Amino acid sequence: MFSIKKTSYALGKKHKGLTLIEMMIALVLGLFVTAVIITVFSTNVRSNTENLKMIRLNQELRGVMNLMSDELKRSGYSGYLTGATNSAFMSQFKRVSANCVLYAFDTNSDGDLDTNEYRGFRLTSNQVVWKTSGTGTDCVSGDWEALTSSEIAEITTLDFDFSGSSNKLGSTVDTGIVALTTNTGISLYDVTITLTGSTDLPHSSDANDPRRTIVETIRVRNDDPKD
Repeated sequence: MFSIKKTSYALGKKHKGLTLIEMMIALVLGLFVTAVIITVFSTNVRSNTENLKMIRLNQELRGVMNLMSDELKRSGYSGYLTGATNSAFMSQFKRVSANCVLYAFDTNSDGDLDTNEYRGFRLTSNQVVWKTSGTGTDCVSGDWEALTSSEIAEITTLDFDFSGSSNKLGSTVDTGIVALTTNTGISLYDVTITLTGSTDLPHSSDANDPRRTIVETIRVRNDDPKD
């Protein structure tokens, strides 16, 4: 009797790796996807930064405009009610130049024009500054403090236009406001304020920096009534 011996052969599997070309293609595709992701991310960051700067610019301009409007409406005010007039305060209301205006009002209602009751606004070194005290009929004397920050906004225009006033004092320089000469009524003074500011964006040149302009007209009513 013959026995058949079975012999089993283990068949080995053939393993195949990536070729150099395939690895280079995969590397290029990976770099491309990474570049796209970085570009989208940087674009979003830049867009958010620019939007934030524009919001801060608008807030800076609006805040300064509101302060100037509210303050100038006080010009000439006197709360002293025992015979004193506000002519001393109203005579300080002056358009010294297109970008400088002076005024005064009775902060303590005593009828006297005190040193700390002189006020003014002017443009200097691309900033709006506010006179908080000190006498003087010019735009230099006294104590001035900055109302705007050059890191947020560069103020390029500050203009006070009096041409809408009933007594047409738009061209008046270094002269106080003159009250009505008629027997009755009051003088009304319309002041148009123009404020322009720009902000620096990373991708723009100084000449192309975005600008915002706010224009507001206010009416000053605190002149001596004629009766």
